[in-house]
Amino acid sequence: MKKNKTILYVLIALLIYFIAVTIVYLVESNKSDSNIKSFSDAVWYSIITLTTIGYGDKFPVTGLGKIVALIFVFGSVGVLGFVISQISNKILKIMEDKKLGYNGTKFQNHVVIINWNPFAMQILSEIVNANQKAVIVTKNKNDVDYIYNNFDDKNTFVLYSDFFDTTILSKTNIEKSATVLLNFEDDTENLVQLISIKANYPNLNYVISLNNPSLKSTFQSLGVTFTLSKNEVAAKLVASYVFEPQVAAITEGFMSSATNDDDLGMMQYKVIPENEYLNFKCLDLFIELKKQFNMILVGISKFDGKNHVLHRNPGNDISVAVNDYLVVLGTKLSKEKVFQKFKVEEGI
Repeated sequence: MKKNKTILYVLIALLIYFIAVTIVYLVESNKSDSNIKSFSDAVWYSIITLTTIGYGDKFPVTGLGKIVALIFVFGSVGVLGFVISQISNKILKIMEDKKLGYNGTKFQNHVVIINWNPFAMQILSEIVNANQKAVIVTKNKNDVDYIYNNFDDKNTFVLYSDFFDTTILSKTNIEKSATVLLNFEDDTENLVQLISIKANYPNLNYVISLNNPSLKSTFQSLGVTFTLSKNEVAAKLVASYVFEPQVAAITEGFMSSATNDDDLGMMQYKVIPENEYLNFKCLDLFIELKKQFNMILVGISKFDGKNHVLHRNPGNDISVAVNDYLVVLGTKLSKEKVFQKFKVEEGI
Protein backbone atom coordinates (compact mmCIF):
# COMPACT_ATOMS: atom_id res chain seq x y z
CA MET A 1 0.00 0.00 0.00
CA LYS A 2 2.78 2.42 0.94
CA LYS A 3 4.62 1.60 -2.29
CA ASN A 4 1.47 2.26 -4.36
CA LYS A 5 1.02 5.68 -2.69
CA THR A 6 4.62 6.59 -3.46
CA ILE A 7 4.15 5.68 -7.13
CA LEU A 8 0.96 7.76 -7.25
CA TYR A 9 2.70 10.80 -5.76
CA VAL A 10 5.57 10.48 -8.24
CA LEU A 11 3.15 10.26 -11.17
CA ILE A 12 1.26 13.37 -9.96
CA ALA A 13 4.54 15.28 -9.55
CA LEU A 14 5.64 14.29 -13.07
CA LEU A 15 2.29 15.39 -14.49
CA ILE A 16 2.52 18.79 -12.79
CA TYR A 17 6.11 19.13 -14.01
CA PHE A 18 5.15 18.29 -17.61
CA ILE A 19 2.25 20.78 -17.56
CA ALA A 20 4.45 23.54 -16.13
CA VAL A 21 7.21 22.96 -18.71
CA THR A 22 4.63 22.97 -21.51
CA ILE A 23 3.17 26.28 -20.32
CA VAL A 24 6.62 27.88 -20.16
CA TYR A 25 7.36 26.69 -23.68
CA LEU A 26 4.02 27.90 -25.11
CA VAL A 27 4.09 31.40 -23.56
CA GLU A 28 7.81 32.03 -24.04
CA SER A 29 8.58 30.60 -27.48
CA ASN A 30 6.52 33.26 -29.29
CA LYS A 31 8.21 36.22 -27.61
CA SER A 32 10.98 37.78 -29.64
CA ASP A 33 13.02 38.79 -26.58
CA SER A 34 12.73 35.36 -24.94
CA ASN A 35 15.65 32.92 -24.97
CA ILE A 36 13.35 29.92 -24.46
CA LYS A 37 12.51 29.04 -28.10
CA SER A 38 11.94 25.27 -27.96
CA PHE A 39 10.49 22.63 -25.70
CA SER A 40 14.01 21.39 -24.98
CA ASP A 41 14.95 24.94 -23.85
CA ALA A 42 12.01 24.86 -21.42
CA VAL A 43 13.10 21.45 -20.09
CA TRP A 44 16.70 22.66 -19.70
CA TYR A 45 15.55 25.77 -17.81
CA SER A 46 13.29 23.69 -15.49
CA ILE A 47 16.05 21.20 -14.69
CA ILE A 48 18.64 23.90 -13.98
CA THR A 49 16.14 25.70 -11.73
CA LEU A 50 14.90 22.59 -9.91
CA THR A 51 18.44 21.46 -9.16
CA THR A 52 19.24 24.97 -7.83
CA ILE A 53 22.19 25.30 -10.23
CA GLY A 54 20.78 28.37 -11.93
CA TYR A 55 23.15 29.11 -14.84
CA GLY A 56 21.02 32.07 -15.95
CA ASP A 57 21.35 31.20 -19.66
CA LYS A 58 17.61 30.52 -19.93
CA PHE A 59 14.90 32.50 -18.14
CA PRO A 60 11.24 33.51 -18.70
CA VAL A 61 10.31 37.07 -19.71
CA THR A 62 6.51 36.86 -19.77
CA GLY A 63 4.32 37.37 -16.73
CA LEU A 64 2.76 33.91 -16.93
CA GLY A 65 6.17 32.37 -17.57
CA LYS A 66 7.54 34.05 -14.43
CA ILE A 67 4.56 32.85 -12.39
CA VAL A 68 5.13 29.26 -13.57
CA ALA A 69 8.84 29.75 -12.83
CA LEU A 70 7.89 30.22 -9.19
CA ILE A 71 6.60 26.63 -9.24
CA PHE A 72 10.07 25.49 -10.25
CA VAL A 73 11.73 27.72 -7.65
CA PHE A 74 9.56 26.42 -4.80
CA GLY A 75 9.71 22.93 -6.28
CA SER A 76 13.50 23.07 -6.16
CA VAL A 77 13.30 23.26 -2.37
CA GLY A 78 11.15 20.14 -2.30
CA VAL A 79 13.34 18.30 -4.81
CA LEU A 80 16.51 19.18 -2.93
CA GLY A 81 14.92 18.17 0.38
CA PHE A 82 13.68 14.92 -1.14
CA VAL A 83 17.08 14.07 -2.61
CA ILE A 84 18.89 14.86 0.65
CA SER A 85 16.38 12.87 2.71
CA GLN A 86 16.64 9.88 0.37
CA ILE A 87 20.44 9.93 0.50
CA SER A 88 20.37 10.34 4.29
CA ASN A 89 17.88 7.51 4.68
CA LYS A 90 19.97 5.30 2.43
CA ILE A 91 23.14 6.01 4.42
CA LEU A 92 21.33 5.45 7.72
CA LYS A 93 19.90 2.17 6.44
CA ILE A 94 23.35 0.99 5.31
CA MET A 95 24.80 1.88 8.72
CA GLU A 96 21.87 0.25 10.54
CA ASP A 97 22.08 -2.92 8.43
CA LYS A 98 25.81 -3.13 9.12
CA LYS A 99 25.30 -2.68 12.88
CA LEU A 100 22.55 -5.30 12.96
CA GLY A 101 24.76 -7.77 11.11
CA TYR A 102 22.81 -7.96 7.85
CA ASN A 103 25.98 -7.49 5.78
CA GLY A 104 27.37 -10.70 7.24
CA THR A 105 30.81 -11.56 8.59
CA LYS A 106 33.86 -13.32 7.18
CA PHE A 107 34.85 -14.81 10.55
CA GLN A 108 36.13 -18.39 10.33
CA ASN A 109 36.75 -20.99 13.04
CA HIS A 110 34.65 -18.84 15.33
CA VAL A 111 32.00 -19.59 17.95
CA VAL A 112 28.36 -18.85 17.14
CA ILE A 113 26.38 -18.16 20.32
CA ILE A 114 22.63 -18.28 19.79
CA ASN A 115 20.70 -16.25 22.37
CA TRP A 116 22.20 -13.48 24.49
CA ASN A 117 21.87 -13.50 28.28
CA PRO A 118 24.17 -13.03 31.31
CA PHE A 119 25.58 -16.53 30.85
CA ALA A 120 26.40 -15.76 27.20
CA MET A 121 28.18 -12.60 28.33
CA GLN A 122 30.44 -14.64 30.62
CA ILE A 123 31.19 -17.05 27.80
CA LEU A 124 31.92 -14.22 25.36
CA SER A 125 34.31 -12.65 27.86
CA GLU A 126 36.29 -15.88 28.04
CA ILE A 127 36.34 -16.26 24.25
CA VAL A 128 37.53 -12.70 23.69
CA ASN A 129 40.14 -13.02 26.46
CA ALA A 130 41.47 -16.06 24.59
CA ASN A 131 41.76 -13.84 21.49
CA GLN A 132 39.17 -15.93 19.66
CA LYS A 133 36.25 -14.71 17.57
CA ALA A 134 32.55 -15.06 18.35
CA VAL A 135 29.23 -14.25 16.72
CA ILE A 136 26.20 -13.47 18.87
CA VAL A 137 22.69 -14.02 17.52
CA THR A 138 20.03 -12.11 19.45
CA LYS A 139 16.41 -11.14 18.87
CA ASN A 140 16.66 -8.12 21.17
CA LYS A 141 17.85 -5.03 19.29
CA ASN A 142 19.04 -3.38 22.52
CA ASP A 143 21.59 -6.17 22.94
CA VAL A 144 23.43 -5.06 19.80
CA ASP A 145 24.55 -1.71 21.22
CA TYR A 146 25.31 -3.25 24.61
CA ILE A 147 27.58 -5.93 23.14
CA TYR A 148 29.48 -3.54 20.87
CA ASN A 149 29.88 -1.05 23.74
CA ASN A 150 31.48 -3.72 25.92
CA PHE A 151 33.37 -5.89 23.41
CA ASP A 152 35.74 -5.05 20.57
CA ASP A 153 34.19 -5.67 17.16
CA LYS A 154 37.57 -7.05 16.02
CA ASN A 155 36.65 -10.36 17.68
CA THR A 156 32.90 -9.89 18.07
CA PHE A 157 30.06 -9.80 15.53
CA VAL A 158 26.36 -9.43 16.36
CA LEU A 159 23.40 -10.51 14.26
CA TYR A 160 19.93 -9.25 15.14
CA SER A 161 17.52 -11.92 13.96
CA ASP A 162 14.66 -14.19 14.85
CA PHE A 163 16.16 -17.48 16.02
CA PHE A 164 14.01 -19.59 13.73
CA ASP A 165 14.99 -17.76 10.56
CA THR A 166 17.67 -20.30 9.70
CA THR A 167 18.32 -18.72 6.30
CA ILE A 168 19.67 -15.53 7.88
CA LEU A 169 22.09 -17.59 9.97
CA SER A 170 24.27 -17.73 6.86
CA LYS A 171 25.16 -14.11 7.76
CA THR A 172 27.14 -15.54 10.70
CA ASN A 173 29.22 -17.65 8.29
CA ILE A 174 27.97 -20.54 10.40
CA GLU A 175 29.11 -23.19 7.94
CA LYS A 176 32.73 -22.19 8.62
CA SER A 177 32.34 -21.87 12.39
CA ALA A 178 34.22 -24.02 14.89
CA THR A 179 31.31 -24.42 17.31
CA VAL A 180 27.65 -23.47 17.62
CA LEU A 181 26.47 -22.88 21.20
CA LEU A 182 22.71 -23.06 21.85
CA ASN A 183 22.17 -21.02 24.98
CA PHE A 184 18.47 -20.90 25.84
CA GLU A 185 17.14 -20.83 29.38
CA ASP A 186 14.60 -23.52 28.50
CA ASP A 187 15.86 -26.94 27.38
CA THR A 188 12.86 -27.36 25.09
CA GLU A 189 13.93 -24.25 23.19
CA ASN A 190 17.41 -25.72 22.90
CA LEU A 191 15.94 -28.91 21.46
CA VAL A 192 13.67 -27.16 18.93
CA GLN A 193 16.46 -24.82 17.84
CA LEU A 194 18.92 -27.71 17.48
CA ILE A 195 16.56 -29.64 15.21
CA SER A 196 15.86 -26.52 13.14
CA ILE A 197 19.52 -25.54 12.61
CA LYS A 198 20.83 -29.09 12.23
CA ALA A 199 18.44 -29.65 9.33
CA ASN A 200 20.36 -27.01 7.38
CA TYR A 201 23.82 -27.46 8.91
CA PRO A 202 24.15 -31.14 9.94
CA ASN A 203 27.95 -31.37 10.15
CA LEU A 204 28.77 -28.63 12.66
CA ASN A 205 30.00 -28.97 16.22
CA TYR A 206 27.08 -28.24 18.54
CA VAL A 207 27.35 -27.42 22.23
CA ILE A 208 24.23 -27.17 24.38
CA SER A 209 23.88 -25.24 27.64
CA LEU A 210 21.44 -27.37 29.66
CA ASN A 211 19.49 -26.73 32.83
CA ASN A 212 18.58 -30.38 33.32
CA PRO A 213 21.69 -32.63 33.27
CA SER A 214 19.53 -35.75 32.84
CA LEU A 215 18.91 -34.66 29.23
CA LYS A 216 22.57 -35.04 28.26
CA SER A 217 22.12 -38.43 26.62
CA THR A 218 19.08 -37.19 24.68
CA PHE A 219 20.99 -34.33 23.11
CA GLN A 220 24.06 -36.45 22.48
CA SER A 221 21.89 -38.96 20.58
CA LEU A 222 20.85 -36.07 18.31
CA GLY A 223 24.46 -35.41 17.38
CA VAL A 224 25.44 -32.76 19.91
CA THR A 225 29.20 -32.70 20.35
CA PHE A 226 29.21 -31.48 23.95
CA THR A 227 26.55 -30.75 26.55
CA LEU A 228 27.11 -28.39 29.44
CA SER A 229 24.95 -28.29 32.56
CA LYS A 230 25.37 -24.93 34.28
CA ASN A 231 23.87 -26.20 37.53
CA GLU A 232 26.02 -29.32 37.52
CA VAL A 233 29.25 -27.40 36.98
CA ALA A 234 28.36 -24.86 39.65
CA ALA A 235 27.40 -27.59 42.13
CA LYS A 236 30.69 -29.44 41.64
CA LEU A 237 32.71 -26.27 42.07
CA VAL A 238 30.84 -25.23 45.22
CA ALA A 239 31.22 -28.72 46.69
CA SER A 240 34.92 -28.57 45.94
CA TYR A 241 35.20 -25.23 47.74
CA VAL A 242 33.47 -26.75 50.77
CA PHE A 243 35.71 -29.82 50.89
CA GLU A 244 38.99 -28.75 49.24
CA PRO A 245 39.01 -24.97 48.86
CA GLN A 246 42.58 -24.77 47.56
CA VAL A 247 41.85 -27.34 44.85
CA ALA A 248 38.68 -25.45 43.93
CA ALA A 249 40.59 -22.16 43.71
CA ILE A 250 43.05 -23.70 41.25
CA THR A 251 40.26 -25.39 39.28
CA GLU A 252 38.36 -22.13 38.96
CA GLY A 253 41.50 -20.44 37.68
CA PHE A 254 41.99 -23.17 35.08
CA MET A 255 38.44 -22.63 33.83
CA SER A 256 39.22 -19.02 32.88
CA SER A 257 41.29 -17.81 29.97
CA ALA A 258 44.71 -16.43 30.78
CA THR A 259 44.68 -12.63 30.58
CA ASN A 260 48.09 -11.82 32.10
CA ASP A 261 51.41 -13.30 31.00
CA ASP A 262 51.73 -15.45 34.13
CA ASP A 263 48.07 -16.53 34.39
CA LEU A 264 47.51 -20.29 34.04
CA GLY A 265 44.83 -21.54 31.71
CA MET A 266 43.70 -24.72 29.96
CA MET A 267 44.12 -24.78 26.18
CA GLN A 268 43.67 -27.26 23.36
CA TYR A 269 45.53 -27.42 20.07
CA LYS A 270 44.72 -29.46 16.99
CA VAL A 271 47.60 -31.53 15.66
CA ILE A 272 48.26 -30.75 12.01
CA PRO A 273 50.83 -32.39 9.70
CA GLU A 274 53.22 -29.47 10.27
CA ASN A 275 53.32 -30.01 14.04
CA GLU A 276 56.92 -30.69 15.07
CA TYR A 277 55.81 -33.12 17.77
CA LEU A 278 53.93 -35.45 15.44
CA ASN A 279 54.43 -39.15 16.39
CA PHE A 280 55.91 -38.19 19.78
CA LYS A 281 54.99 -40.47 22.68
CA CYS A 282 52.85 -38.57 25.16
CA LEU A 283 55.27 -38.93 28.06
CA ASP A 284 58.12 -37.68 25.89
CA LEU A 285 55.93 -34.78 24.77
CA PHE A 286 55.03 -34.03 28.40
CA ILE A 287 58.73 -33.65 29.23
CA GLU A 288 59.48 -31.65 26.08
CA LEU A 289 56.65 -29.16 26.61
CA LYS A 290 57.59 -28.67 30.25
CA LYS A 291 61.24 -28.07 29.36
CA GLN A 292 60.64 -25.82 26.37
CA PHE A 293 57.56 -23.83 27.38
CA ASN A 294 56.82 -24.61 31.04
CA MET A 295 53.58 -26.09 29.70
CA ILE A 296 51.96 -29.29 31.01
CA LEU A 297 50.28 -31.90 28.81
CA VAL A 298 47.18 -33.03 30.72
CA GLY A 299 45.30 -34.90 28.02
CA ILE A 300 45.03 -35.95 24.40
CA SER A 301 41.80 -36.35 22.45
CA LYS A 302 41.92 -38.98 19.71
CA PHE A 303 39.35 -39.57 16.98
CA ASP A 304 37.90 -43.11 17.02
CA GLY A 305 36.07 -42.83 13.73
CA LYS A 306 32.90 -41.31 15.20
CA ASN A 307 33.89 -39.13 18.14
CA HIS A 308 36.92 -37.69 19.86
CA VAL A 309 37.83 -39.69 22.98
CA LEU A 310 39.74 -37.83 25.68
CA HIS A 311 42.66 -39.61 27.36
CA ARG A 312 43.56 -37.89 30.61
CA ASN A 313 47.16 -37.89 31.86
CA PRO A 314 48.33 -40.01 28.89
CA GLY A 315 51.45 -42.15 29.13
CA ASN A 316 53.93 -43.46 26.58
CA ASP A 317 51.46 -46.02 25.23
CA ILE A 318 49.79 -43.22 23.25
CA SER A 319 51.43 -41.34 20.36
CA VAL A 320 50.57 -37.99 18.83
CA ALA A 321 48.76 -38.28 15.48
CA VAL A 322 47.27 -35.87 12.94
CA ASN A 323 43.83 -34.51 13.97
CA ASP A 324 44.41 -35.28 17.65
CA TYR A 325 43.78 -32.50 20.15
CA LEU A 326 46.45 -31.79 22.75
CA VAL A 327 45.04 -30.45 26.02
CA VAL A 328 47.67 -28.43 27.86
CA LEU A 329 48.02 -26.21 30.89
CA GLY A 330 50.08 -23.09 30.43
CA THR A 331 50.40 -19.34 30.70
CA LYS A 332 49.49 -16.69 28.17
CA LEU A 333 53.20 -16.19 27.52
CA SER A 334 53.78 -19.89 26.87
CA LYS A 335 50.78 -19.93 24.54
CA GLU A 336 52.39 -17.29 22.34
CA LYS A 337 55.59 -19.32 22.16
CA VAL A 338 54.03 -22.73 21.50
CA PHE A 339 52.20 -21.34 18.46
CA GLN A 340 55.53 -21.37 16.62
CA LYS A 341 55.74 -25.14 17.15
CA PHE A 342 52.13 -26.19 16.74
CA LYS A 343 51.49 -23.84 13.77
CA VAL A 344 47.83 -23.38 14.86
CA GLU A 345 45.84 -21.18 17.20
CA GLU A 346 44.21 -22.76 20.25
CA GLY A 347 40.70 -24.11 19.99
CA ILE A 348 38.83 -26.40 17.62
